[in-house]
Amino acid sequence: MKRAAILLGFLALLGFLFWKRSPRTTELHGSAMGVRWTLEWHGQSPPPADLKSEVSATLEHWEQVLSQWRPTSDLSRHNHGEAATPELARVIMLADEIRSATGGAFDHHILGKVHAAGFGPEGEGIDLSSIGKGFAVDRVCERLGSLGMNDFIFALAGEVRAEGEWPVDIEKPLPAASVSKQTVRLDNRSIATSGNYRQFRETNDGIVSHIIDPRTGKPVIRPFSSVTVVAKDCATASAWATALFVLGPDHPNRPPEAEVIWQMETTPQR
Repeated sequence: MKRAAILLGFLALLGFLFWKRSPRTTELHGSAMGVRWTLEWHGQSPPPADLKSEVSATLEHWEQVLSQWRPTSDLSRHNHGEAATPELARVIMLADEIRSATGGAFDHHILGKVHAAGFGPEGEGIDLSSIGKGFAVDRVCERLGSLGMNDFIFALAGEVRAEGEWPVDIEKPLPAASVSKQTVRLDNRSIATSGNYRQFRETNDGIVSHIIDPRTGKPVIRPFSSVTVVAKDCATASAWATALFVLGPDHPNRPPEAEVIWQMETTPQR
């Protein structure tokens, strides 16, 4: 079967993935949360629903809940002292669990530190950017499942979830190229990658990434590298990819029931 590659996640904080296209699939595209999304499914005829509107409405709903950039979002209002809405509280609870499991390498209470490093809006409080897009992907996939779809792949920038079996390629951590390195077969699972080779500054100390170590409030400095997490849900994959990039390849902490793939420059590690 002839296959081509789709590059995902040019603008994503997490990303750097390809997936393998089949000529017997149908695609939809759109934009949300400041990035592009792609839905691909087997078969030429769409299910009996306005899929683009369904996807767009679901993403818009969760952007209104989770955005740190919208002054009227649930999160922004919570950061200004209002009680968390039930939907926002649900995401914060998941973030709290991952914060505890990672020993603080993932920490959503870093809005001020992110702003100080030049990567977020002004203010103090909660920043859900490292889990929010993955959480939204999960909600979109739930909605598509309720419409009868069971063999598709959905990506919001670099956060990807598959229902059914789909091959996805991981990109080499090369700052000047987009080259596939190895293929992971997603079977009803999600994948996210965190790396420092798309958004970085070169300094005398090394490669300064956009990823903040919550424990120090400073950007992570590491040679060009990436870590990919394959997990059941996309929120978990996204948050743990961020945490593991902070912790480094030699740290023993790993998410339960997940696959972790490190690439340091051009050498993959498992």
